[in-house]
Amino acid sequence: MSALPVSAQTRTFYLDRLYMAGAPDDSIALWRPQVAPETRFFGQFGLGLGLNPFRVENMLNDEQAAGRFSREHGSPVSSQLIGYFNGGVELLDRFSFQVGLPIIALQTSNPTNDPNVLGAEDAASPATAALMDIRLDGRAILYRTEDRFFKLGANVTAWVPTGSKLSFSGDNAASAMIGLSGEIDLKSMFFVLNTGVHFRPYSSLNDFAVTNEWRWGLGGFLPLRNGALRLGAQIFGSTGLGRDTTFTGDNTPLEWMAEGRLALDQRKKGWLGVGAGTRLSGGYAPDFRMVGVIGYSFGIKDVEPVSPGRRFQAVPPRAADTDKDGLPDDIDLCPTDPEDGKPPNADDGCPALPDRDGDGIPDISDKCPDQPEDFDKINDADGCPEDDADEDSIPDAKDACPKEPGQPSPEPTKNGCPQFIRRITGSSEIQILKQVQFATGSARILPNSYSILDEVVRLLKVNPEITLVAIEGHTDNRGSDQLNEKLSNDRAHSVRTYLIERGGIDPARLTAAGFGPKRPIDDNNTEAGRQKNRRVEFHIRESNTGGNKAGGDKGGGTVTP
Repeated sequence: MSALPVSAQTRTFYLDRLYMAGAPDDSIALWRPQVAPETRFFGQFGLGLGLNPFRVENMLNDEQAAGRFSREHGSPVSSQLIGYFNGGVELLDRFSFQVGLPIIALQTSNPTNDPNVLGAEDAASPATAALMDIRLDGRAILYRTEDRFFKLGANVTAWVPTGSKLSFSGDNAASAMIGLSGEIDLKSMFFVLNTGVHFRPYSSLNDFAVTNEWRWGLGGFLPLRNGALRLGAQIFGSTGLGRDTTFTGDNTPLEWMAEGRLALDQRKKGWLGVGAGTRLSGGYAPDFRMVGVIGYSFGIKDVEPVSPGRRFQAVPPRAADTDKDGLPDDIDLCPTDPEDGKPPNADDGCPALPDRDGDGIPDISDKCPDQPEDFDKINDADGCPEDDADEDSIPDAKDACPKEPGQPSPEPTKNGCPQFIRRITGSSEIQILKQVQFATGSARILPNSYSILDEVVRLLKVNPEITLVAIEGHTDNRGSDQLNEKLSNDRAHSVRTYLIERGGIDPARLTAAGFGPKRPIDDNNTEAGRQKNRRVEFHIRESNTGGNKAGGDKGGGTVTP
């Protein structure tokens, strides 16, 4: 259709029902109360196609008139291709701010008026492409449980009237929304609920009117491959508030959308997503919608600072400089060996130590001088790359416990982990999840406990840096102290003998002692408490990884049943 004179056109309204969520952890249409623990910036671009987002039956109430108009003219807006630009920042593990700018890249439309059709009076002639209203978001986490099973957030949104008032791309005035978002995270899947009230300016076209709205959305999502892939689906919609628009057919659009999301790198900073769905009601929403998004985020720590300049200036003409490297002897750490200018210390006066594989670990300390260290946080100081550090035939990349030999598991969080022991990340403490069992009143280890001790053996073999482990036996308070001390001592030595003879552990790495009932961990007046007090513990006393010796219960790691 040819464009109408501007004076003859009717003002339109913001038509698109998809408010792009935009943040790194969001879905396409729902925002999550999820914020990065450290400051990060993000940006996302989306491209969405909607077919028949505004139909004849939406703007004409009379069915006969709508049928006639539809046959002669078609949908007022038959398609929209929209680009969604979003960018923002997350702060302090609690706040997020975002700017969104959607742009209609291509829009196909038809007449909205016909003097021969009842009710078709208002004329609109939207442009093929148009800028839309800018959206400003502020979000905050209001509450979350310690384990983050439940999270609740609030958001305030404002729209700046930058869109065309004639092209279904703007509301012709500023508007705002106040909303809430709740999430239940079951780890294997999570559910998100959004709700809010949008205060919109009133606008109308023929029999159709828009005003304030109540918006809502609900979705369920399934993270796969340790979060690198996410599948899910969502339902979102709205209804008018006031002016005879509440839960009316035309003013209550409802859509469903299935989506998939894929991380583009190992650190999950970049992502690619695609979604598609249809409308579920007769409200003003597309018959079919398809959206693709691509985004990236980065933290302040990811920005590499500019290297500082040299710490020392030229040597005064008369200063002594034995090795003639430009650094005076009084500040030259190697006054007889000239500086070679190579990192990591290009101005300390010493030549860099040989490093054939260029991994920053000198050959003198590098156990694999021709293979660069992979710095995967597993034995990074030895200079060797690791594919399977604990030698359990499960690659480190898929191994949830890369330093503890374990068994394959379909659950990513348990794959490669032992069944009976746990080593807490960041400390030397180890937990045993099942007690070592002995024959009653004896130091004979029962066969059903062999598998527990075998896991301890495998742990010690793949962690040679653990150089001394103290095995301690404990009992409850029943019987005489003398008898209990002897029994606990015998049991501790029985375990030590098993680790040496059956496991092949160096005897110099193990000590054993019994303490009877002297160190209870629970109430000896109950059967459950006495059961916990009858135990064998393992304490890591010495380890050569941190330059420290562990001494006593506070210093060493503990293996407890």
